[in-house]
Amino acid sequence: MRTPVSLSRRIVGILALVVGAALVSAPAFAGVDFGGRAGAYTDETRAFFGAELLTSLDDKHSWYANPNVEFAFADTSDLTTLNGDFHYDIDTRGRYAVWFGGGPAVLFTDRELGDDDSDVGLNLIAGFGAKRGDARPYFQGKVIVADDPTAVVAVGVRF
Repeated sequence: MRTPVSLSRRIVGILALVVGAALVSAPAFAGVDFGGRAGAYTDETRAFFGAELLTSLDDKHSWYANPNVEFAFADTSDLTTLNGDFHYDIDTRGRYAVWFGGGPAVLFTDRELGDDDSDVGLNLIAGFGAKRGDARPYFQGKVIVADDPTAVVAVGVRF
């Protein structure tokens, strides 16, 4: 029987292959942006890094799908989150946008001592970032509502 962590590693591997294929065949994914992010989960001061895809869901470029994966590390356990986030851009006419949104989260905890764990939660996100350019930096805050809620701060860049 597969443990939640071994399952999460398979999912992460598949996601990495999909992202790699997207980068190689970028014309086939016109309108889909790739990004990277880093920051901290505040519950145990876990540093994290992650990868994301971003695509507009409407002609006005107000609604976005932003699926992403994050890997957070601490002394006693590691955390992998798979997130199906969506957000709405408040200002779509300027160089910068402010957004609010949320989405489902699946959390896999790999403990050094004790049982590994999986949980389902809800992300609540808010962010600010550049809308134009080849590399668009941003800042985002997130609260994960789950059995063990936590806040997350991130900086990232989208291409």
